[in-house]
Amino acid sequence: MLVVLPLSSLTAFAVVLAVRAADSADASTTAAEQVRAYGQLARASAAVDQELLVLVVAAALDDPAARTALGITPQFTDAVADELAEATGRVRAETNTQLALAVGLPASAGAARTAQSQVVALRAEVDAGTAPGATALRLGWTSVSDRLHERQNAVVVSAASAAASTQTVAAIRDVRLVAELTAGLNPDVVDYLGWLVLAGTDDGPARQWQWLQSHSAVELARAALTSLTDPRLRAAAVALGATPEAATVEDVLSTAAQERVVAPGLLQLQRTVLAAAAVTEQTNTVLADAVDVAATSAAADGRRAAAERDATVLAAVLAVLGTGLVLALVGRQVTRALRRLSDQADEVSQGRLVDVDVAGPREVRSVGRALGGAVGSLRRVQDQARAVARGDLADPVLDEPLPGPLGEVLHASVEQLVTSLRQRDRLQTALSHQAAHDPLTDLPNRARALELTTSALHRARRAGAATGLLFVDLDGFKGVNDRAGHAAGDAVLQAVGARMREQARAGDTVCRLGGDEFVVLVEAVADVAELVALGERLVAAVSEPLVVATASGPRPVAVGASVGVAVAQDGEVDGDELLAQADAAVYRAKHTGRGRVEVFDDRLRADVDERRDVEEALRRGLAGGELHVLYQPVLDVASGDLVGFEALARWERPGAGLLTPEAFVPVAEQSDLICELDRWVLRSAVDQLGAWRAAAGLPVDTDGVRVAVNLSARTLSDPRITDTVVSTLAYAGVPAACLVLEVAESAVVESPVLLTQLAALRAVGVAVALDDFGTGTTSIGALRHLPVDTLKVDGSFLSADPVDQQLVALMVATAHASGLTVVAEGVEHADVLTRLAADACDAAQGFHLSAPLPAAEAGLLFAPGLDAAVRG
Repeated sequence: MLVVLPLSSLTAFAVVLAVRAADSADASTTAAEQVRAYGQLARASAAVDQELLVLVVAAALDDPAARTALGITPQFTDAVADELAEATGRVRAETNTQLALAVGLPASAGAARTAQSQVVALRAEVDAGTAPGATALRLGWTSVSDRLHERQNAVVVSAASAAASTQTVAAIRDVRLVAELTAGLNPDVVDYLGWLVLAGTDDGPARQWQWLQSHSAVELARAALTSLTDPRLRAAAVALGATPEAATVEDVLSTAAQERVVAPGLLQLQRTVLAAAAVTEQTNTVLADAVDVAATSAAADGRRAAAERDATVLAAVLAVLGTGLVLALVGRQVTRALRRLSDQADEVSQGRLVDVDVAGPREVRSVGRALGGAVGSLRRVQDQARAVARGDLADPVLDEPLPGPLGEVLHASVEQLVTSLRQRDRLQTALSHQAAHDPLTDLPNRARALELTTSALHRARRAGAATGLLFVDLDGFKGVNDRAGHAAGDAVLQAVGARMREQARAGDTVCRLGGDEFVVLVEAVADVAELVALGERLVAAVSEPLVVATASGPRPVAVGASVGVAVAQDGEVDGDELLAQADAAVYRAKHTGRGRVEVFDDRLRADVDERRDVEEALRRGLAGGELHVLYQPVLDVASGDLVGFEALARWERPGAGLLTPEAFVPVAEQSDLICELDRWVLRSAVDQLGAWRAAAGLPVDTDGVRVAVNLSARTLSDPRITDTVVSTLAYAGVPAACLVLEVAESAVVESPVLLTQLAALRAVGVAVALDDFGTGTTSIGALRHLPVDTLKVDGSFLSADPVDQQLVALMVATAHASGLTVVAEGVEHADVLTRLAADACDAAQGFHLSAPLPAAEAGLLFAPGLDAAVRG
């Protein structure tokens, strides 16, 4: 029995080896098929994502809010309609082709058929015009890609398990790395477009974070391509990031990730979408090559396994004969050791990594040591997997390689996985820090300040404590920029941030809201006097002299600070409200002497409440048609002919009567409502001028009476203002030369960036007037360099004071010398008009000439004044 049983076992073992060799050959064939199915599923998923990208673009063009967010004009939408329809047909055909090819492969057929059904249903909704919004549309199509990805994951695991060599395992890993890049390219652009559409809404930060995650996944996938084992594939994959199309997409997305640009131009957006499609196609080509390499390797494994099967059968026959002779000699001695070793091997085969005893004859000890070594290697793999699963990437076990070629491949995979996870963690940490901190001072930014304030108020509500917020606004900072340059201004902001951190207590948080505005968040406030004392220390610290480096060498500069203090007891207000209270307090501090600390009190609370009431009522009034536009004639001083109108907004507020702009424009300017108000006045005035011109039969290409519209600095700072003005003029059929945009002199002085916007507006033919001239600090020598056409002399200078009269004469002469025309506003008396004529002033307006008129009455003046305006 001792001889027969071992011989029977050895014979069975030989049969098992032969069967395993045969199974290995079959498994290699299966692995080749599954690799091809995996690649086809990846291409089908990419085609579905590409169709989603086209649908998202189409949805954005159909959605007025999305067009506004992306700066898309109706003319651009009409121009790309045919191209978009062609692109839709093309991507649909590609999706159909790739899904049909996937149905033809056994490993991918089921998932592909289900995807075909889902695509048909989703297209039916789109074609019928019943498709949901952009977010729901994305979720529907993403579910198709997710189903294909789930099947991909199952197929690639099965293929890797069936692979018979480390070379094939590595080739399958190459396919997976390229497919991961293919799967992330289109979702990256789709999420980016989704963020652009919602950038100005409450969902903007969440959609930005969603896109940053998608973009991070693409960057990690692209970085992983450098670890491809096949040199040819690695070169082709790395070259994907250097193509012109990839550079186009990367330039837009990387710039957006650094938050330097919110929305690209229309042509750039179009190039980005087209380039994204080209990059996907290029990546699919590399993916197809990777699939061919892996399938070829698996087929070669099958041939080797077949040869191994034949050799195994022959070797097994010889081994059985030889072993029979050996067992006959050592049967009794070996039986017990073999039984024990067999039991331990069975334990290991069932997944229990038991200790292996090394005892018995030399051969048995050798087998025991080999089995023990295998158990030790498996334990190390188990320890490494556990370390990765719990996220302990610093565990030393991850640096311990396994013996042999297979161990090298497994360890390389572990190292790549650990490296990718570490890169992801570092990138996520960096992105989170950038999103929450000011890049100049490294202080928390406005969004982060509001989050911290809200959290502090929640804690205060639970603890019954008070929370304080100090709003610090620098005094004299603009002078530093003007005299020493913006580089010096940046150095001042950095130094101020450092000084404020030094003065703040441990646990206080210093944040920079933007510009020269900072806040200090103080928790567990015992008394308001404590906050006032901190504010006074901040004022003293900020006011200390500074020496900053400039192009001409070190230069001493000085700034001051005004501080507003607000306190919330028991978290009684939210973060926005507490910030608004501190802002109101610092506003009072700056207007009562600067360099002081003011506390938000009941009087300021009443002012804030009143301002909020006006803002809310104005918002309702805009929507409810309570506002209308009056038109004050502008006459030629010499001839008395009508040359234009100034559009002036009036608000018929229920319960308050007719309000002039002085009663509501300052409130609107403290919020984004001023932009909406400016656009409404612009649209109303230009539409009215277009209606007058159409009634008079004036051709579109003929100049005539002009209309002037006041725009705030905030509206003019919008990079889309030129597109807005051009589209408004085109819609009303009014030439650009008939529109005058008025901007206050103080706005130009305080925001030099407006000069670029004004130059762009003048380039399309619109005239620009510098309003309230004389009330700001514009030097006479600078007039010739400003992108303006007209000076509007403020009415405060049209007095009987001889000094004022000489100033007006000087203004007119200087404007004419600079090639500008002059309009005097606020003409209330006939003698003023006489003096203006003597000074050669070009035009004038005021109650002496005409009060602001409703549109119907102003229209009666339009036709009689038309001939003179056209003639002039």
